[in-house]
Amino acid sequence: MEKGSAPAMALALAMLLACSSIAAVTAQETERIEGSAGDVLEDNPVGRLKVFVYDLPSKYNKKLLKKDPRCLNHMFAAEIFMHRFLLSSAVRTFNPEEADWFYTPVYTTCDLTPKGLPLPFKSPRMMRSAIQLIATNWPYWNRSEGADHFFVTPHDFGACFHYQVRC
Repeated sequence: MEKGSAPAMALALAMLLACSSIAAVTAQETERIEGSAGDVLEDNPVGRLKVFVYDLPSKYNKKLLKKDPRCLNHMFAAEIFMHRFLLSSAVRTFNPEEADWFYTPVYTTCDLTPKGLPLPFKSPRMMRSAIQLIATNWPYWNRSEGADHFFVTPHDFGACFHYQVRC
C-alpha cells in the first residue's frame, strides 16, 4: 500500500460507517429478540468497539449550531446527531489509549448561506484547522497519520475534502 493511501482508505471507511451507523465486524454471536416484526438480531457493541470523542473548541461545532439553529433540521444534520449519539453511546471511551476509533466533531455543513445552503469552500479549511489542532495537542493523529480518525461529512462533496487537507 502506498504511503498516504491508508489515511484515504480509513477516511472512506469511516464515512461509510457513519452513514450506515457504527458497526463492528467480529465473530461474536448475536442474541435473537422475538417481537412482532419477527426475529431481530441484537448486536451489543459494549466491550468491543471503543470510540474516543475529541473535545474540540466550540468554534468547530457548538458555536456554529448556536449561530444557525437551522442546522438541526437541515438535510445534512447527521454530523450533529452523530456527535450527540457518540457522546452518550456505550461505545464511547474517555480513555484515548483504549480507543479503536477517534471521532472529530467538526460540523462542516453547519455554516449556511441565508438560503440555507452549506458553504463548501469553508469546510476544507475547518477540517485542516481541526486536524492541525488535534495533531498538535494529542499524539493519536500522528501515531496513525489519522488512519483511525473520522469526521462525519454528510454532503456529497465531503469525500473531496480529504484530498484538500494536508498537515
